[in-house]
Amino acid sequence: MLQNKDKTKPIVLIVDDQYRSFRPLLRLISQDLFSPIWVPDEQQGLKTLKDQSMRVQVIVIDLKSSGMGGGGFLHRARQIAPQASVLITAPLGPFLYQAGTFYDFSGPTLKQDINTILLSIAQKMGIGHVPEKRNRTRESKERFGVIIGQSKGINEVYHLIENLKDSSATVMIQGESGTGKELVAQTIHQTSSRRNQPFVAINCGAIPANLMESELFGHERGAFTTAIHQRKGKFEVAHGGTLFLDEIGELDRELQVKLLRVLQEREFERVGGNRSYRTDVRIIAATSQDLKRSVRAGHFRDDLFYRLNVVPIHIPPLRERREDIPLLLDHFFHKIAKDMDRSVPLLTEEARSLLLDYSYQGNVRELTNIVERLLVICPNGKITYHDLPEEVRDEADSAPASTEMLKGLPDGGVPLQEIEKELILKTLKMTSWNKTATARMLGITRRLLYLRLSQYGASAP
Repeated sequence: MLQNKDKTKPIVLIVDDQYRSFRPLLRLISQDLFSPIWVPDEQQGLKTLKDQSMRVQVIVIDLKSSGMGGGGFLHRARQIAPQASVLITAPLGPFLYQAGTFYDFSGPTLKQDINTILLSIAQKMGIGHVPEKRNRTRESKERFGVIIGQSKGINEVYHLIENLKDSSATVMIQGESGTGKELVAQTIHQTSSRRNQPFVAINCGAIPANLMESELFGHERGAFTTAIHQRKGKFEVAHGGTLFLDEIGELDRELQVKLLRVLQEREFERVGGNRSYRTDVRIIAATSQDLKRSVRAGHFRDDLFYRLNVVPIHIPPLRERREDIPLLLDHFFHKIAKDMDRSVPLLTEEARSLLLDYSYQGNVRELTNIVERLLVICPNGKITYHDLPEEVRDEADSAPASTEMLKGLPDGGVPLQEIEKELILKTLKMTSWNKTATARMLGITRRLLYLRLSQYGASAP
């Protein structure tokens, strides 16, 4: 048995299988947050539970290594340590057995996301504390302004921003709509040597193609019918500073050629002019598209992609960094309440739980909008279940944990195929049968998803 002997932290008991596939978790689990104990089999796991039953808060075990029947590990473990949550891994990802109910954890594999999952469990149960992590988060807030988070994905963003502070390298920020791409771009600018120079942003998808060239490079008087005056473009305005090209994937193919020339030659011409202007700008591009796919489809030039993708930064969606949701809710409730000159409202336990569990398909932008809406409609300072937006309540009512099949663990066991089928169908319903989004949320390939649907004989309603 291998363990961390720190008696002040909640124990995570790792019960391995015959292949010793969980042993790496011992070094992957944060020693600052948890006290992990590794045992090689179920018998050792039950013995450890008897010795440490009151301190074991989370048990990790593979579904295939346990019979799941009346005499199986889970059945006996919940008798010895009923307060413990059991993290059960399965081919489609980990499940959480807690208080007689199954919950799913859609997303990355267990080894990639173990601390995220454990923190989420800790938040649900109100166990443990994360002083070191919170201190680092406060330092990050002070250093990077209003980027909020302590998850692995956000810490990687912090790390890249830190490394970019002495560089003018071109950056490509990728992330779903609402994840905060412009905020990251502004932070990169503010922490760089160009901080005292202009930060200029332009949305490439919001301006018609026939006007975009003038917006970027400016125009001379008389260049076209409405060009009454000479006008500087964004490259001139941003000279010495940073030019942020949002939704770069929407840029017209012809303009892609001209942008590539500016990046290569560091000079441009205004529309209707023949004089070349030198430019010194740091380019930060952003997109919510899969630009590699656009390149393969011929919609985006591969040479421009590689020019822009010098330092790629990926901002994970909020559903993949759920441990950041409490921090974000707390931050925006305080910030928006202060702006409205109101006190921070009291959330009932049920309302807070639903806000923490909501999927936030619109990411941080949706979370911010929900907080603002609640502060407007709940001036009495208390937020209950009935005050929550309809989409939050509807998602909670249709969550997989509420289905009859997953409400408890029958003594006769539950076939893995039935659990997988239920999870897949519920996730498809959540995404309106968007198979690409469903596969991403489940952490599997589309090919495997189609294979499972074929096996289940399931089709879109």
